[in-house]
Amino acid sequence: MPPVRIQRVAVVGTGQMGPGIAQTCATAGYETALLSRSEANLELAREKMRANLRAMSEYDLVRADEIEPILGRLSLRHDGLAGARGADLVVEAVSEDLALKQHLFADLEPVCGAETILASTTSGLRAADLGALTQHPERVIVAHYWNPPHLLPLVEVAPGPRTSLEVTEVLTAFLRTTGHAPVLVRKDCVGFIGNRLQHALWREALAIVEQGIATPEEVDEALKTSFGARTPVLGIFEHMDLVGLDLVQYLHSYLLEDLDVQTGPNAVLKERVARGDLGARTGRGFYDWSKKSAAEVIRARDAELLERARKRKSTTHE
Repeated sequence: MPPVRIQRVAVVGTGQMGPGIAQTCATAGYETALLSRSEANLELAREKMRANLRAMSEYDLVRADEIEPILGRLSLRHDGLAGARGADLVVEAVSEDLALKQHLFADLEPVCGAETILASTTSGLRAADLGALTQHPERVIVAHYWNPPHLLPLVEVAPGPRTSLEVTEVLTAFLRTTGHAPVLVRKDCVGFIGNRLQHALWREALAIVEQGIATPEEVDEALKTSFGARTPVLGIFEHMDLVGLDLVQYLHSYLLEDLDVQTGPNAVLKERVARGDLGARTGRGFYDWSKKSAAEVIRARDAELLERARKRKSTTHE
């Protein structure tokens, strides 16, 4: 049986997701351990979390005098998996490699208590596959946070066919206490909800570029200045209802057959990967990042998300 409620948390991994997840847990008052094999990465994670909290304090999301107590609830551990001992919930945020995650969960079982919930923040792997090497797959579940996890509220809760209902319920209740908005994925599938939607959009965007309909820059501008701008307040099905389902049906009768249905990576994407043009980290992808600042793009993204978070908080407390 899982714990009645979660009191102690361990997060494994100091990449893009782990520090932000650990930060949200500590901010909500939970004793949290952040685990990594690298002491240097843990120190970088601490400074990243401190910077995140300072930025949040500027938007009245935390008080400035809360920052050090929050960090004080975080223990940084580089002594293997020992830091997960005694945790009610372990969230793995290691590289997106199925075998790595499977062996991590199998290694965690003898360290953790029999009731510990083992959650993965995988972007798309199924809980059934993640728990395949464990003795107790009923306590393995996906908790897919979105990046940056301290600013985006969604967490997709995706149980496997053998995940216990109690584990799903306890995890969902916990996520609400950390300020997140858990959404249940009702079928064990790859990609869950958000990434299935996102990658369907990306597939069509790549096809538009491949077919010469528009450039990457024009596609991005079209997205950001049209339906992308209204998405925070208007969902897909809300929009269809407002437009009228008869009109949606008519548009689909001639448009869908012209949309991309490729079942593998687009040639436009494969060409860039083959050249080593992998995006911002290599200096070139669809954009020339020697002329465009990745840091500035991230700052602008976070400023927008911080402002939205402040508005959500003020609305909640009205």
